[in-house]
Amino acid sequence: MTSTEFKTRFLPLHKELYSMAVRILGDSCEAEDAVQNLYLKLWEKRSMLDCVNNDAGYCRQLLKNICIDRWREMQRHQQQRLDEERADICEETYSEEDINDKKKFLRAFLARQHERQRHIFLLRLRGSTYDEMEQLIGQSATSLRQIVARLKRDFINSYKQKTGNK
Repeated sequence: MTSTEFKTRFLPLHKELYSMAVRILGDSCEAEDAVQNLYLKLWEKRSMLDCVNNDAGYCRQLLKNICIDRWREMQRHQQQRLDEERADICEETYSEEDINDKKKFLRAFLARQHERQRHIFLLRLRGSTYDEMEQLIGQSATSLRQIVARLKRDFINSYKQKTGNK
């Protein structure tokens, strides 16, 4: 495919593709980058584009996949920033001694729990989703949520009693 053929087939779709990318990503700069990325991929695959029957549909699908990947990456970066901010706040707020006391209290609390409840609570603390836990344990996600909520409530109440905070 020559550059002239490429321009006549794919450049007229730019406006539609750009507006689609803005709708998905919610950011005009990210949308521009996504559309540029699309055209780069199309140009690299130009020798295989002769067999494409629906140029607009092919471009929309390719752009949708690019936008989803960019959106996921944006979410990942945003989550990393939030995690870093939380870590900074935790480091500033609590001394190492306070953190060690809380860890010790958590271990003692978990030691008093039934083995199954302890297992469920530890899975949740380590970041397992309720769906993953459901597959591992064989209980419904709803009952797992109730168990975790009950354990959290008991833990908080026990900690408040220990420290004298109401």
